[in-house]
Amino acid sequence: MCDLLGISLSYYRKMEKGERAVTSEMEEKIRHSFFKKRESSTVFVGTNDYTNIRFQTLNVREVVSKILGLNVENFQLNEYNRYQYPFFISYGHINVYYHDKDIKAGVLIEMSGQACREMEYEFEYHQKKRTWYDFFNDCFLYANKKAPENDDFVKITRFDLALDEQYNPQEGNFDLFNLLTSAREGRWNGRKQNYSAVLGGRRTKEGMINDGLTVYFGSKQTHLFFRFYEKDYERASQEMTSVEAIREMYGLRNRYEISMRKEISTDFIKRYIEQDFDLADEGVKIINDNLTFYDKEGNLDSEWYDMMGRMDAYHFTVRPEAPDLNRKYTWFEKGGPVSTYLLLKKAEELTGESRLEEIFNEAELTERQEKFLKEFRMIRGANG
Repeated sequence: MCDLLGISLSYYRKMEKGERAVTSEMEEKIRHSFFKKRESSTVFVGTNDYTNIRFQTLNVREVVSKILGLNVENFQLNEYNRYQYPFFISYGHINVYYHDKDIKAGVLIEMSGQACREMEYEFEYHQKKRTWYDFFNDCFLYANKKAPENDDFVKITRFDLALDEQYNPQEGNFDLFNLLTSAREGRWNGRKQNYSAVLGGRRTKEGMINDGLTVYFGSKQTHLFFRFYEKDYERASQEMTSVEAIREMYGLRNRYEISMRKEISTDFIKRYIEQDFDLADEGVKIINDNLTFYDKEGNLDSEWYDMMGRMDAYHFTVRPEAPDLNRKYTWFEKGGPVSTYLLLKKAEELTGESRLEEIFNEAELTERQEKFLKEFRMIRGANG
């Protein structure tokens, strides 16, 4: 609020208490900032783009069942580890890391953007239309049941909220280069005092590929930072197709990401459970509460706030995606469960492929895999 009005916090509080008069100039500024009719038809779609959750328990089987709603037998045990956890299992892109001795490290669930889409597929088709609200609520209900006196039992160590600005060929879209210019010229204010930008491309046989512009506000070492980038260019680069094709197929233009860590992400999710607010609306509020942009005359940047000022244009959604069948072939190749074999066998009856037979003919059990059999026995049974 203070940044939007261009005044100090102490001055603002005095106005609230009636200790300072609200001048006609200030009234006009308030009216211009908050009561201007927004005509823009910009639409944002909010999604859960990254979630990490840590539980202080050694019972990985129970966490997978109670929280993810999945069967641990369907997970692949990987031959390498991450984040100093000795064990790492995965289901599609959904990763679970766990300790067998260090209960403080316990079990860590990691879901990237793709993993979140796969989790939403499970919600929609296998878990009675469960929601992210249900999911996070279950995390804290589980914590209260298992360790009611331990405030550290469950922590949301990371939560990324993505706001996708939909492609608008009629009216056009916000130009992120204007935001970069504002940052370079110091025409911004707020709780984040530093910015950085990345603009790159790659030379290929087909010619140069533009990877688009990315602008960061805040440091990645802090518990809250922002990443705004041209999502259409990123997706086009990933899929080796044109930006125009991506805009046509997915309706994407820019993405505005809010990345929260540790206490901030945990507190945000706790507040979400208590208030059940729309995540996209709340994401816009976080951006506006931390960043303020001005035009060359020192007024609020009208283009930015025409887009970020219309709360009714934002809504949170889910985009269910089934796990990639090719990943399941990889799981089976590396020691996947029998259920995966049955699934692939049925799939090959439809596709006419014979990859399973090829895998069987070429497969050999390694010493490392022999050692993993002991761990598989532990996973398949009850553990404490």
